[in-house]
Amino acid sequence: MNKSKDKIMKEFLENNAYFVDFFNAYFFGGEKVLKPENCMELDSEMNDSNMDLEKHVDVIRKYNDGNLYSAFIIENQSYVDASMVVRAAVYEFVAYERMLKKSKKNKAKEKLPMVNILVFYTGERPWNAAYKLSQLVEVDERFESYFHDYKMNLIEITGNTSYNFNEEDVYNLFYICRSIYDQSIYEGTSNHFGLVKSSVLKVVKTLTDVEWLDLEELEEKEDIEMCEAEKRWLEVKSKEWEAEGIRKGIEQGSEKKELEMYQKMMDKGFGIKAIAFIFSVSVELIKKLLMKAWKMHYKMGEI
Repeated sequence: MNKSKDKIMKEFLENNAYFVDFFNAYFFGGEKVLKPENCMELDSEMNDSNMDLEKHVDVIRKYNDGNLYSAFIIENQSYVDASMVVRAAVYEFVAYERMLKKSKKNKAKEKLPMVNILVFYTGERPWNAAYKLSQLVEVDERFESYFHDYKMNLIEITGNTSYNFNEEDVYNLFYICRSIYDQSIYEGTSNHFGLVKSSVLKVVKTLTDVEWLDLEELEEKEDIEMCEAEKRWLEVKSKEWEAEGIRKGIEQGSEKKELEMYQKMMDKGFGIKAIAFIFSVSVELIKKLLMKAWKMHYKMGEI
């Protein structure tokens, strides 16, 4: 993660209520098994001289409720990285080694607490790298029964997997980002988010970098109405397009201007459904124009 995103996400996840909500959603289907009041901060430094390792995990907590004694770690990841499964394994076992050294120092004989690592992937592209060590390693079938496979616990914004978050702020962060990535937010469904904390939307803005989240407004207000934020942005963009003569061209039925606008929006990453919603036209019309343009370019030998 870049430093800005890493800092913002770290600050968000240091809230114990948010922190345990991720684990409850992932491991327990949303059941409130882990309680924030049972979390204690631990040193995030994961240094190991033997492995030449000098890293910090993003957020780590010791958990003890009298029945469960464990260590929980969330590591943020903003891009697809094939080495992530190895890094997660390294963090986990360095944590065990650190606890083992401490227990020997204290001459304790009880077993070590369990370490649970959750990788929170916030990127727009679907995760297509290894999430198990066996997907990264060429395992000879003669050694397959002896191979120690490691599976990474991965929770990703992109995709269709649903998570039952209890904390409204966590739910809003996760599903607003997802709806921006899959562009469903431009299909008139953002109103179900209602009022959202500006602090949450700052994280959304940092992760997605969408234009319509106004940073000045986020500084001024505690809560933002999602559909209003979109509406204001569309009004501003409409004025810009009108100034460029593009909106006028669309209203006059100029296919060239219309196609120019749609292409501009697609270049910015908008999908056809999103464009159709913004301009109140049918998906079929946009596809028809794009196909017409493609055929023209094809005849001219440009493609």
